[in-house]
Amino acid sequence: MKDVTLKFCGLGYNNINQADVLIYDNCDNLIFEGTTYNSLLTIELCKNNVYRLIAKSLDEEINIVFYVGRNNNYCFRFPRSIFRNDIDKSITFLLTDYYYNNLPIERGEIILYG
Repeated sequence: MKDVTLKFCGLGYNNINQADVLIYDNCDNLIFEGTTYNSLLTIELCKNNVYRLIAKSLDEEINIVFYVGRNNNYCFRFPRSIFRNDIDKSITFLLTDYYYNNLPIERGEIILYG
């Protein structure tokens, strides 16, 4: 057994807009049920085992199988998350129309206020 930290990109801060997390072992037994805090969750898991993770936040869900090996840190991304591209220091995100679900906006102008 070892402590493993799970990080979820796309969540809020502290206890606001956090994810409800379920973790199942390879026999489909529920071994953990809880909520993230500050986008993080630390749990004790067995090394060299496969686990199924279900995380729900707002209207989005992550349903993924992951393997615990040498690493102690694992990162999972919700679709709404904004991530940084370290190559050119830009931020990539998907902007969709308010009135039409999943309709991407392909061009336009965004004015950001500081």
